Amino acid sequence: MQNKCAVVATPPVSFVARFLSLCLVAGMLFIGQASADSWKPVASTSPGTYLDTMLLLTDGSIMILSADDNQTWLKLTPDSHGSYLNGTWSVLGKMGIPRLYFAAQVLQSGKVWVLGGEYTGPYYDSNIDPSAEIYDPIANSWSAAATFPNQPSCSRRETVTSDVSTTSGSPIVTGIYSTARMQVGWTVTGGSGLTGAAIVSIDSPTQVTLNKNATATGPVTQVAFKGLVTACFGDDPSILLPGGNILAGSILSNVPEIYSIAGDSWSPAGAKVFSNERGDEEGWAVLDDNRVLTYDIFKSISAAAGYAEIYTPSTNSWASISPSDSTANGTLPILSSSALGDELGPLLRLQDGRILVIGANQHTALYTPSTNTWAAGPDLLATLSNAYGSINNALFGADDAPAAELPNGHVITAADAGPNLLVLSSSLTSGSPTVTLSSTAGLQPTWPAKATGIPSGTTILSVDSATQITLSANATSTATRNVTYGGTFSPPTQLFDFNPSTGTATPIATADDATLAQLPSFVLRMLVLPTGQLLLNDDTNQLWVYTPDGTTALSARPTVNGVVKNGDGSYTLTGKQLNGQSAGAAYGDDVQMDENHPIVRLQSVPARGVTCDPDGGVCNVYYARTTNWSSVAVGGGATPQTVNFTLPAGIPAGTYTLTVTGAGVTSLPVAFSIH
Repeated sequence: MQNKCAVVATPPVSFVARFLSLCLVAGMLFIGQASADSWKPVASTSPGTYLDTMLLLTDGSIMILSADDNQTWLKLTPDSHGSYLNGTWSVLGKMGIPRLYFAAQVLQSGKVWVLGGEYTGPYYDSNIDPSAEIYDPIANSWSAAATFPNQPSCSRRETVTSDVSTTSGSPIVTGIYSTARMQVGWTVTGGSGLTGAAIVSIDSPTQVTLNKNATATGPVTQVAFKGLVTACFGDDPSILLPGGNILAGSILSNVPEIYSIAGDSWSPAGAKVFSNERGDEEGWAVLDDNRVLTYDIFKSISAAAGYAEIYTPSTNSWASISPSDSTANGTLPILSSSALGDELGPLLRLQDGRILVIGANQHTALYTPSTNTWAAGPDLLATLSNAYGSINNALFGADDAPAAELPNGHVITAADAGPNLLVLSSSLTSGSPTVTLSSTAGLQPTWPAKATGIPSGTTILSVDSATQITLSANATSTATRNVTYGGTFSPPTQLFDFNPSTGTATPIATADDATLAQLPSFVLRMLVLPTGQLLLNDDTNQLWVYTPDGTTALSARPTVNGVVKNGDGSYTLTGKQLNGQSAGAAYGDDVQMDENHPIVRLQSVPARGVTCDPDGGVCNVYYARTTNWSSVAVGGGATPQTVNFTLPAGIPAGTYTLTVTGAGVTSLPVAFSIH
């Protein structure tokens, strides 16, 4: 492997001369480059039973939402050798409210911003919440941020369900998990005589006064407060923009909003080109010139042709980039359908500058910004098997699914059998769950079964033989008719390896295949680690780490040009491509985990000839906390960038090698001294 060693030092610089000899062995140091293709379980299972959104913090630790309550966050910290496989767990503070499927961004302050929730509260009301919070990892605390603004399109009746406390003869209700969305006049349904009451005042974040007295004293479960709301966000996409702003989609209109981080305030963004193209179900990808690309789901489905748009922050405007209206070249496939819930998979920028869009159906698409050209990508096809036979070249799609770009440029994506609908002639018997058909090959338990004579919501309970299945409900008629099996969010989940050089998507095996066979892809999460490894979350308390093979092109790596010590104890690092080549990992609208921010890693210098494999426990590793990175774009080429960092408490004085990682892609090491 080609190697070079730049030297960076803090005064006194006399250290540099004697450190130069150590740089000769820099090629033997671990620099975020994987050397073997393997899957391994994280040694310690998490404190939570189920895990959800994962975020890479700027100090190298991983912040993971516990799906046990969707309010408590956990943290995975790499061990002293930089190993995430051998990392340790801790419990962080809770958000103000439980949230499921929401926007999230790691900010340039190192804090974390979250917005919305398709489902919120302890009973997961489907109320497309507009509230926001900011997490301070140093203080381990959450604070409220500005709520997504009111929009004319959001005038809908919503429900907030909460356990409460009442006092007999009193109109005061306390213990509400959040009154933030409630309004005077909302109606109430629940025990202790609350049904039929209405809110007359909002007294505090946890208390309201009603227009009638409770009839009992004590806790009351599942009290429902209902009324009109005027602000809606839910699970739309968001993305960091230059100048300390965040672009956030609108779930009900084609006008996104811009959040000012410093001002904690909102202002309208430019309207999208197509009036029916609200932000719902979209994913966004940032380019190397700060523009933001999206695939237009609703326009594409309604027009039966592929459409896409691109947002330019400097002009606050959207423009079509669609072959269908001659604003782009090439061919753009249709990547979703109403039958697939209008879902869409992740978008990621590749190391060669193209954008990969993964469809909810089996199709993918590739966009080349330099020529404004679209092309069809590879279809996601794999074998679909059960004990009684297989379907070759079955269809797999990312009807909500994660993907991650590895340091070698490949993209690992999850997809499930959602688009693989099977319409089979089936014999039903009234009052019986047993169905006979000519072949059960490929059918899976939990798949939906839909036809006249089968109750709504029925699924396959078991595949019993080559010609028989058992449903979860009895048929209501005796007949032989076509039954549709499968549909959106149908297992199994299959992982694919997209190779940008060959343009192929190949099914890959994992050590977790037995679990993935039971899961739809929407429950999975991915993250690219600063080690260049892939972290896989399969919605259990067991995380998996994938160590890929291959190398990273030198031209794709971040470069470090210099480090200077500031007067406040922090450092400023100057370099190029510090954010990496992509967002690292992506999912779509429901889950966001952009990790295109610089991670600074310090490693002790090993003996000559020793390789510092982080999972081998040889070298000591320390992560600095980075802030104030100058660019939010990916790639960047020759454009100079800066980032500030502070050393971790307790790091010993001595000589180290310093690397910068952006979305899993790591720079060559440079010398660094601490006096």
